[in-house]
This record gives sequence, C-alpha cells and structure tokens, in this order.
Amino acid sequence: MREFHVHVYTTIRVKVAVTADDHADAMRQADAIVERGIFPVRLLPNAAGVLEAEPAEEVTGYLVDETNDPEFEKSRSYDAEYRPCGAGDSPGCA
Repeated sequence: MREFHVHVYTTIRVKVAVTADDHADAMRQADAIVERGIFPVRLLPNAAGVLEAEPAEEVTGYLVDETNDPEFEKSRSYDAEYRPCGAGDSPGCA
C-alpha cells in the first residue's frame, strides 16, 4: 500500500453578512471579505461577517500526490468522474 495526499476541489457556499446600497454593491463587498488573502472559513466560520459555510455537494476535480514524490512527478489531476485530465474524454478538467 502507498500513501497519497488527495486534494478534493469542491464548491462551497459561504454566507456573508454585508450592508450595501444594492445587489451589485453587496456582491462586491462579499467578494472583498472572501478574497482577503486568508481563507475566511474552516470547518467553522473564521472571518468577520461570515455567518455559515457548507459544501455545495459538487466536486469539480481532484489532484493526487504520492507522498514519496518530492518533485511531484507522479502527481495527476482528475475530473469529477475520476478520469485523468488531458485525456480527450475528460471535459471537466480546466
């Protein structure tokens, strides 16, 4: 058996409280909170204004690293259906 680190790329929903003039202003303020350079949530909300966060039940892809590969030569990306990226039949990979 080998050891792996698997990065699961998933969509999450983050609910942010802001006071704004209109919807566009509210979205800009929410983006400013979420994109501050620190990830605003962990398993529990971790930034001012973040009321809750939960997985959106959508996995968009995976990155699999082998732990005995310090140069990441064996790392591979996969789409949400476990298909390797770069294969012609894997449209989910960006």
